[in-house]
Amino acid sequence: MKVPEQVTAAARGLIDVYGDSFDYLGKYKGKDVFLFRFPEDACTGFPFVYLFAAGKVTEITGFEASLLVENFDEVHVE
Repeated sequence: MKVPEQVTAAARGLIDVYGDSFDYLGKYKGKDVFLFRFPEDACTGFPFVYLFAAGKVTEITGFEASLLVENFDEVHVE
């Protein structure tokens, strides 16, 4: 899936440092979920997850993002 411009705009700071790399995880509560993919040699801590729907982006990081990514197959994915 093509990453929407709004998501790349929200992640511009990360893209400028690490490059433009996302994984599409699927849908969560009606929103498309994109995970910013850091290079393998980067020590960054928590993941950055972007929820996208109706032209709006919500960025999630920290423990909430970690739990979402780790349990993505177990949550209410459409």
